[in-house]
Amino acid sequence: MIHEIKEYSNMDIIDLKNSTNDIFHVIEASKKILIATHENPEGDAISSVIAAALFLRSLDKKVFLYNKDSIPNNLKFLPWAEKFLNEFPREPIDLLIVVDCGEFSRIGANFEQLSGINRIINIDHHFTNTRFGHLNLVIPDASSTGEILFYLFLSYAAHENKIPYSPYDSFLNGKLNEPLPCDLDERNKILSKINGEIALALYTSILTDTGSFHYSSANKRSFYICSVLNEYDINPSKIATEIFETKPAEMYILLGKSLGTLEFAADGKVASMVGTKKMINDILQKADGYRVNGLYENFVNYPRSIQGVEIAIFFREVSFNEYRLNFRSKSYANVAKVAERFGGGGHKFAAGCKAGGDLNEIKKEVYKYCEEVL
Repeated sequence: MIHEIKEYSNMDIIDLKNSTNDIFHVIEASKKILIATHENPEGDAISSVIAAALFLRSLDKKVFLYNKDSIPNNLKFLPWAEKFLNEFPREPIDLLIVVDCGEFSRIGANFEQLSGINRIINIDHHFTNTRFGHLNLVIPDASSTGEILFYLFLSYAAHENKIPYSPYDSFLNGKLNEPLPCDLDERNKILSKINGEIALALYTSILTDTGSFHYSSANKRSFYICSVLNEYDINPSKIATEIFETKPAEMYILLGKSLGTLEFAADGKVASMVGTKKMINDILQKADGYRVNGLYENFVNYPRSIQGVEIAIFFREVSFNEYRLNFRSKSYANVAKVAERFGGGGHKFAAGCKAGGDLNEIKKEVYKYCEEVL
C-alpha cells in the first residue's frame, strides 16, 4: 500500500502567511534570543536550532542555543554544534524560540524557568503540538521543522528587500514545486538570508526527518528545497557519511544486545525491541567511560524494516520502571494516537511518549492500543 501524500491545506498556508509578519516584528524588537528544542534531540531538532541561530546572528541578534542533553556524536559536524549550552543563560532573555518541540515541557528539566519570558515563538510540524507559544508557526504537513524555517527565511528576505513575494502564494495557487520566482535578481535576493552554513543545517534537518528520504514526508516539496540547498555546495555525500556512517562501535554492540529482545504481537504486525540501562552501562563501562549520546537513536527502525510489520516500538529504560517509547509505522497505522494514550504525541507515522510501571504490563497495554489502529 502506498501512502498518498497530503499537501498543505489552504488553512495551513494562510496561517503560515499571517504568522510570519508577526514573527518578524517580534524578532526585530528583540536583542537577546534563546533558541531551544526538545530533550534527547535528533537531527531535525539540532539542525533547526542551528539554522535559526545562524539566521538570527545575521540580523545582529545575541543568540543562545540550549539543549538539556549533549549533541549526538554524528551531528557534531554541524556549524555551531559546540555552542550549545546545557544550562539556561543567566542574562535576561527578550525572546524564546522553541523549534521542533510538541509541548513546552519537552524542553526538559526546569522548563518552567522559561515560561516567564514575555515572548515565546513556537515553530514545529507535529500535529499534536499544544500551541504553547505567544506566536505559533505549526505546519503539520511539513516534512520537518527545517522545511518551515526555509520558507520563513525566504519570507524574511522578501520582507527585508521589499519584494512583493510570498512562498506561500505558490502553494495556494497549486504550484507546489515552484516556490521561487524565475527572475534571477529577485531569486537571489529572496535567497539572501540563506548562506552555506544555514543550507547545510536545513538540508540535514530534512534528510534526517525524512529518514534519508525513505518516509512519506519525502515529497515534491522536500526534494525541491533540497535541490535549492544543493546550490550552496553543501556536499550531500559528506553529510550522509557524517550522519549514517560515523557510528561508534559501542552502538553496534548495544544493537546486538537489543536485537535479542525482539518480539512480535498482533499476528506479526507489531514488533518491538527493548534497551535497558544495564545494557548501555555495560557497554560504556567496557569503553572505559567513553560516553556517546544517542546510542539508541533509530533502533526502532530495525523492527520497522521487517516484512509484514506495520508498527515498530522501541522501549528504552530511562530509570527504574520508567520507559521512553518510540513508535514508527510503515504505511497506514496512526501511531500518534497510541502515543497520546500515554500523554505523548508526534506524527501519524512517528511518535513517542513515556510510560511507567512493569515493562511486561506496559507492553500488554501498548500492544492492545496498537491493535486498535491497525
